[in-house]
Amino acid sequence: MKKRRSKRSHRNSRPWVIPPGLLMMDEPFEGFLVLDEVHSELGVLLWQCLRDVDLWAGTPAEVRRDLFNPNAIEQRLERIAEETDPESSVRTMLDLMARVLDWPGAPRPAELSEACESLSRWASDQGWPRTALAFAQRSALAAPELAGPAYLVGMVARRGADYRRAETWFRRALALARRNRDWKYYGLAHLGLANLHMQRGDAPSARARLLRALRAARRYGVWSVRPFALHDLFCIAANGGDRDQAELYARAAFRSYGRRHPRLPALAHDVAWFWMLQRHYGRALEMFRAVLRHVPRPPERMVVLANIARSAAGLGDAEGYEAAWKEVWRIVENRADTERVAEAMISLAHGAYSLREGTRMEMSASLALRVATRRHEAQERLAAEDLLNRARNLKARRRRGAALPPIPPPVEPEPGAEPSSADQLHDDLVEALLEVPLP
Repeated sequence: MKKRRSKRSHRNSRPWVIPPGLLMMDEPFEGFLVLDEVHSELGVLLWQCLRDVDLWAGTPAEVRRDLFNPNAIEQRLERIAEETDPESSVRTMLDLMARVLDWPGAPRPAELSEACESLSRWASDQGWPRTALAFAQRSALAAPELAGPAYLVGMVARRGADYRRAETWFRRALALARRNRDWKYYGLAHLGLANLHMQRGDAPSARARLLRALRAARRYGVWSVRPFALHDLFCIAANGGDRDQAELYARAAFRSYGRRHPRLPALAHDVAWFWMLQRHYGRALEMFRAVLRHVPRPPERMVVLANIARSAAGLGDAEGYEAAWKEVWRIVENRADTERVAEAMISLAHGAYSLREGTRMEMSASLALRVATRRHEAQERLAAEDLLNRARNLKARRRRGAALPPIPPPVEPEPGAEPSSADQLHDDLVEALLEVPLP
């Protein structure tokens, strides 16, 4: 017994090996992608902040006081005041970043990391994904011992289709969280890796990761992770066509989120998407419209609108499809990044097929194929290729005067039938979405 305990003690005393996250980017010099993305004096200010953080993070704490000139912070604050609106949120963020230049008032690593994180989220909302990634990485460099900033880099990289980088940072976050006993980010890192497996079409590996996250949430009482895991398990069951299991996970996720959780609209959207694939277009359309009022961020709003278009087309509502089609393309044309564009275009192409509009179908599927190929989105690429072939076949049949393939009708509830469990879930989700006041 003594020998066995000795071995266990030795095993537990081994030093933690924290894998590095991928830092290098394809740019001629550090921060070039920010200057290339933000063509203004603001871009120069952001680039200077990046370089300051690089220098600060790469210098031992005991010699940081000699990094910058004594009047550097006054000069930087003057430039920030000249180039930004006094009421803008970015001015506050840049002012905090400028404190790096001031040794007596310099922020602590956690504060600097939070400032970089805020700038990363702000840049993402502006449609500048490479700037968002640059500041996410500086957030992790400023606080290298924390799991949260590493997880942020993984999330931002995944949204930008940089899957190799995302995986390295999720694995780093997982190791840091395990070492620090930070069970929230331990579970979230498993979720991040599970989503990468799902994007590669590896459902078994994704499910295994999600179950580990769920077990950690139960074991350590991290209830904030539990609804995310249940939500993703629903998505896997839905993609696999297991209707009963999917509904069970959806109900469990709804109960775990609660009626006021900010992620509830995302769950409702995914449940509506599941119903849309089963041709319950009426039920799905009402849900998508309830979700739309809670989705201000353009990439997600574009996807919801595209699914509204597809559901309306499934019901034969050409006007509803037309209105949503225009809104989706307006968002696509006004943004430089391509996050979730392929997904939205695939839904528009499906809707065009329901209305037998071959030209719109081909237009949407072609863009989906180009974007999915560029972003290495395998599932979207295969779907786009299939839709493009169907669009060309549809147009060829029209030219020949041949009969078009029949379209399965929407699934409607039978008159007088008792409400099903899915109907009850629909009513509960829509009621919860409509009772939450808009900001």
